[in-house]
Amino acid sequence: MLYGGHIKAPEDIDFLRKLKFDFGEVIVRDKASRSLWANSGVTNQYDDGFFLVAHGPHEGPPNDLNNIWNTYIPALAETVDIIERMGISFLTIHSWMDPRFVKTSVLEEKKNALRRIVDYGRQHKVVISLENLSENAADFEAVLNVVPDLAVTLDVGHGQLLTETNTSFGIIERLGSSIRHVHLHDNRGGTGVRDDLHLGIGEGIVDFPGILRALVGSGYNGTMTLELEKYDLQKGRAKINRIIQLSQE
Repeated sequence: MLYGGHIKAPEDIDFLRKLKFDFGEVIVRDKASRSLWANSGVTNQYDDGFFLVAHGPHEGPPNDLNNIWNTYIPALAETVDIIERMGISFLTIHSWMDPRFVKTSVLEEKKNALRRIVDYGRQHKVVISLENLSENAADFEAVLNVVPDLAVTLDVGHGQLLTETNTSFGIIERLGSSIRHVHLHDNRGGTGVRDDLHLGIGEGIVDFPGILRALVGSGYNGTMTLELEKYDLQKGRAKINRIIQLSQE
């Protein structure tokens, strides 16, 4: 596996490289951060093998099609332009596709929006990857049936929210071949954004041994971002690495 952490500012790159992480996930959340990275001079070229991926902006109101088409999709396109110039070729995005909370008509239009941004990404040699929020495997399958070249970013912490059983298991089982990136953090379950605590590994109830065993069993051997505070990164990496080693014995 390849382990990474968040990069919110250029100096975070040196921090992760000193800790011998494999990569960093550049956070491009809003207009200010797009401006920051557009003018940073940072490029995805490092002599030690370190590399960069990216994470795009928040979607905004999930049922507001005007916002999706006129604000969110343009923001994603601008993000693609910026990271292409930085030499980054992988972008994780949000688009809430849970039919419990998003209207059916909106879900259908969102699929068209995702088709649009995936095509735009391809034109600029950037892979677009959709991160699970509260969706289950069936919800994501409905999206991939329309946009089959959309990649999946599996967020195991999000998989613990608004559910009795972590949805990561179903996503791995049914969509394992589409998973291109993983986010790791812990929580105690819950029913909303306030419960997305991003605790250190093992501080919540996420079944990391079970999920990682399933992930490794599916053949995954790619990038994993530890979405943790800086002080938790090394400890989190060691814990995850140990769990994976044990799962292979």
